[in-house]
Amino acid sequence: MENKFAELKNLIHKIDQFRCTHGTKIVLLIIISIFMSYSVFIAVNLDRNIIPDEPAHFTFSKHYSSTWGIPPDVPETYALGWYIYRNPFLYYWINGRIINVLELIKPNISDWQMLVALRLVNVIYALGTVIFCFFLSKELIKHKWLSLLPVFMLTNTLMFVFLAGGVNYDNLANLFSMAGLFFFVRVLERKDFLTNSFGWIISIFAGALVKFTLLPLGLILSVIWIVFLLKNKNQIF
Repeated sequence: MENKFAELKNLIHKIDQFRCTHGTKIVLLIIISIFMSYSVFIAVNLDRNIIPDEPAHFTFSKHYSSTWGIPPDVPETYALGWYIYRNPFLYYWINGRIINVLELIKPNISDWQMLVALRLVNVIYALGTVIFCFFLSKELIKHKWLSLLPVFMLTNTLMFVFLAGGVNYDNLANLFSMAGLFFFVRVLERKDFLTNSFGWIISIFAGALVKFTLLPLGLILSVIWIVFLLKNKNQIF
């Protein structure tokens, strides 16, 4: 009887240790799983012309798939009220390459299947944003449970979840923005200055090639980074 009681006590102790060590990871995994379930459901089941600007993004992506460079405007793109030469190219160029691969795998792929495939790629972009949000939160919030709060709030923001399941350049822009902020915060915390400096610069630069609205963020971070570098150059170098 005493042996069974000791075994039970030992089991409870191990469970408690596991909870203390891996509790936040389990909760994070649950949050991500719920988010992914909703996003994938939207991506697979939502009808066309509901996600904001999705028809235009899809049309541009298909047009980019016709060339390895930046294609000229055609009546189909003019009709959308958008112009290729006025918009950053990176999101559409990546989508164009994905469409090329899809057509290589399945030559007779339908527009709906192509749209769903691109939506699922956007879910991956949104997942990357959530992961970098967690990394950024851990840098700023030292309490292991409170660091999950920003992730919980982000994955319960209706517009973020809704766009995650659609073809929209905001998903990739959000990913680069969150990654850039994560690397930038690590710079300010004096963690591997050179690597993290390259990280935020490349992330924000790539994000600006997705959406011009990242340029003000890039300007603000650049000014802060230069001031930080000048004030701490002796310690940095």
